[in-house]
Amino acid sequence: MKAKILRTDAELFIIEQYLDELSEIADVVTTESYAEDDLAEVAKDVDVILTCYTNITSRVINAGPNLKGIVKYGVGTDAIDMEAATAKGVMVANCPDYGPDTVADHAFALMISLARKIPTLDRAMRKNAWVWPEPKLLGLDLNGKTVGLIGFGRIGRAMSRRCEGFSMNRLVYDPYVEPASVREYGVSIVALDELLTRADFVSIHCVLTPETKGLIDAAALQTMKETAFLIDVSRGAIIDEDALIQAIDEKRIAGAGFDVFGHEPLTPDYPLLGRDNVILTPHLAWWTEEAFERVERDTLDGILDILAGKIPKHLKNTEVLEP
Repeated sequence: MKAKILRTDAELFIIEQYLDELSEIADVVTTESYAEDDLAEVAKDVDVILTCYTNITSRVINAGPNLKGIVKYGVGTDAIDMEAATAKGVMVANCPDYGPDTVADHAFALMISLARKIPTLDRAMRKNAWVWPEPKLLGLDLNGKTVGLIGFGRIGRAMSRRCEGFSMNRLVYDPYVEPASVREYGVSIVALDELLTRADFVSIHCVLTPETKGLIDAAALQTMKETAFLIDVSRGAIIDEDALIQAIDEKRIAGAGFDVFGHEPLTPDYPLLGRDNVILTPHLAWWTEEAFERVERDTLDGILDILAGKIPKHLKNTEVLEP
């Protein structure tokens, strides 16, 4: 009897060759519903759940007796109830290696686009065919500026390398990093308040946890320079969006670039859609041909390992291995 795989997030297409490879060893069932009731019903007899954005709750995890593993199509596992999965002995695997440089490229692109006002110039050219130099179009050099990196994992370090290439000063806030362990990167480990006070660009690269949710709140935004820009390619919930909107409207920071949001997808009435000093992209910092191929391969390997009774390469909840 074939194993059964539940695939959520039907809007994410899977490379045909990999879907064919999965179908040879398992029945792949795709659900278009995000509702917990529907997910729990279809999860009653599945062996593996393949997911990306969908909330995989305790109820879904405990819906049936056969569940062996959950594979995250991507990096962040904040939408998966890790405690429930571990308690049931369900392995959770992700794909942390497919796109650190890819996502860092996007973060850096947001930063340099904000500094040089590229979207503003592009819109003006499309409207008027040409624009002449004027104060509101004056950009900034990156050379000599200070970037503050919140989080110094794979993506934060990749972002640091790009900033180093542009001769930027680099501050890091990461309470889980020992200064001696990152000395080779030439960065300065500082407290969050100091980073926010000194940085010309604040770029977020930490994971979403109870400790980081709302980390950039009204007080943090007030601490930033009025000339500073905020960039987030990590998770939207790390920023208090209401406080951010107010800070943008009151010109308490110079602007922002975001690839992630507290609630996705956005709706047409999202307040920041009409702001010239804000760049928005739709959670696609990872979306390149090369990264797509890597995440597909890593996802498939994780599923195949779990179905074969092996330990997946990127097991998140290693506690399930304890006797």
